[in-house]
Amino acid sequence: MAGVDSSRFVCTQPEVLGYGDAKYWKLRYVEKVFEPFDWYLRWDQLKELVSPHLKPDAEVLILGCGTSPLAEQILAEGLASSVTCVDQCGELVEALSQKHQDKAEKLKFEALGANKLPQDWAGRFDVVVDKAMLDCIIAGRQGTQRAQAVLQAASATLKSGGRYVCVSHAGPMQRLPLLGSARSQDQDLSQEFNWRVSCHTVPRPLADPGTGAPAAKGGKAPKDASELTQSAAFDAEANVYHIYICARE
Repeated sequence: MAGVDSSRFVCTQPEVLGYGDAKYWKLRYVEKVFEPFDWYLRWDQLKELVSPHLKPDAEVLILGCGTSPLAEQILAEGLASSVTCVDQCGELVEALSQKHQDKAEKLKFEALGANKLPQDWAGRFDVVVDKAMLDCIIAGRQGTQRAQAVLQAASATLKSGGRYVCVSHAGPMQRLPLLGSARSQDQDLSQEFNWRVSCHTVPRPLADPGTGAPAAKGGKAPKDASELTQSAAFDAEANVYHIYICARE
């Protein structure tokens, strides 16, 4: 109709971003001012499973490092000679590089997508750690295809005998086929990634072992844990994170 502004009838909705979107993380880090934060589990909760695969002269790669203090903690305990952290958020990487410039010889940060790692990193690392990153990728658009590209890249960076450590909320039925092994631990060599997969579980952090109430993300317990009561629906066996250790042949 003449004289009617048709733009008034266009329905606009706010953009919905998920964990698989790079823009989500850029906005999150700006909002949080790069404060330290651990997804799923802290180093002290992973240490028993991961530290046997580390050594003082090890080179470690952390994929989707975010603001986790994991790299600093591994170096502080003398379990690696160097740690390289990659994240797709360039602003975050710049901030972390400046923050840790005094440790630049041992602690390095690179703005990279985990599916596009440099070719000269082939066969370089003893251990590659992925804490929640694969879960985030799978949650996004073309998640399975993108996750397979990440796994190919991670496998290529490992030395013979190296380990890719994946910390996930997803159980073996979901993750083993993606990791290249549809059967249980240590039974098959994945021809796709040239590694054997073993499965482990770590209890999700609880506010109080007696309550069964989960702690906040990052393993921090609520201040008033004593006021929490155990839910009848709480299942300790299901309330775990899954650790997949992929041993490169």
